[in-house]
Amino acid sequence: MFQHINPYIPKMSVEDLHRLIDDENLSIKVVKQRITKHGDFRKSNNQKCIITINKCNNKYRFLMTLIHEIAHYYTYKENKFAKPHGIKWKTMFKNISKPFLNNSIFPENLLNSLQEHMKNPKSSFSYDSKVSKELDKYDDENDDLVYLDELPINSVFKYRGKRFIKIEKKRKRYLCECVSDKRNYLFVSHARVLNK
Repeated sequence: MFQHINPYIPKMSVEDLHRLIDDENLSIKVVKQRITKHGDFRKSNNQKCIITINKCNNKYRFLMTLIHEIAHYYTYKENKFAKPHGIKWKTMFKNISKPFLNNSIFPENLLNSLQEHMKNPKSSFSYDSKVSKELDKYDDENDDLVYLDELPINSVFKYRGKRFIKIEKKRKRYLCECVSDKRNYLFVSHARVLNK
């Protein structure tokens, strides 16, 4: 039923993943890359649950995003009013991730980062700098990109076609100014940018 996702996930995860989803009232769609999210879960008008996952060549990112969204599905199935990334979801995400978090599926450094992340999972891997950087190692991204935290203050960089100036660090994010409109934006430290 879900054979179409097999090419996107590590081979050693296929059996456990199908055990998790095969008999569920669930549709999983692989969609083109979206800028604002890696995946999502929603209930359709006909009461079927739908998960969409961005198509990508990074099998580890795809798998963990899919498990993240499956945790939303199971949390919804158990309690329709649970908070999207609340305690019930975190517990579900931790529990259904356990069979996958092993070195037959993940490389050691990524596995260690994921295990640390799963102690208190965030609403997105994008908010966990260590996990994001480890996952990025398996992307087919442009090698000219650097992490924002590697650039000195007052550096000019390009992000999604616009030029910015790195101003200062504010807790875990960097305050940056857009050169064209002079507006300020907050960037995560591991944002991948073009050093210009």
